[in-house]
Amino acid sequence: MNKITKSKEEIELIKKSAEIANSCLPLLESMLKKKDVREIDIAVQLKRKIRSMGGKIAFDPLVACGKRASNIHAKPTKKLIQGLGYVDFGVSFKGYKVDLTVPFIKGEVGEKEKNMFETLLKAYKIALKSIKIGVKCFSVFEKVDTYLRKNNFKMMHSLGHGIGKKVHELPTIGVPKFKLKKIGKKKKEKLEIVRELKFERNMIFTIEPGIYVKGVGGCRIENTFLLTDKLKALTKAKPILC
Repeated sequence: MNKITKSKEEIELIKKSAEIANSCLPLLESMLKKKDVREIDIAVQLKRKIRSMGGKIAFDPLVACGKRASNIHAKPTKKLIQGLGYVDFGVSFKGYKVDLTVPFIKGEVGEKEKNMFETLLKAYKIALKSIKIGVKCFSVFEKVDTYLRKNNFKMMHSLGHGIGKKVHELPTIGVPKFKLKKIGKKKKEKLEIVRELKFERNMIFTIEPGIYVKGVGGCRIENTFLLTDKLKALTKAKPILC
């Protein structure tokens, strides 16, 4: 199992991955602003850009808009970009990875979508303000989930995850993927480990709150962070309105 914290050398490699990922953001914004652009077009151009900058694809980009965006892991289609949605992509440099997701609204959307978007961004701010060395990772998940539930939503996946040689490493910032009513001894032990994990210096992890409503749509914002004396965003994903 990979270490839960990163060495100086690992941090520098992940920073390089982040630099490549950040170089893709102007391209992404310009594509979203085009009159007729398809989900698949964005995925293809992101992959080309990453490779041109000396990086590799950490995973196939996820792109979705409209009702399709209620799917947490939506593969891109030939659908024209319109409405509420997200673009999730990752970069790998010499085996070390970053992960980021850009939420967007293109054109006019209804009040439900606007509320989802605004609530998501508030949840993201709550998470970032709550992260400090010594704080339990699970407690930050609970705080965000509580806020979302007060607004008639809920966290449908972990709030974040460690990242390095693998896209998903410790710390898990949330609940492991199994039904709590049907867990055996080993899974109970895993759950207890996750509940007790605390933020430590030189951890690198993502924060990615998401809101998904079947029949309406969904959105997610995600960046990769380094925790030292303070929290530093290595990737620079931000909401795009166009």
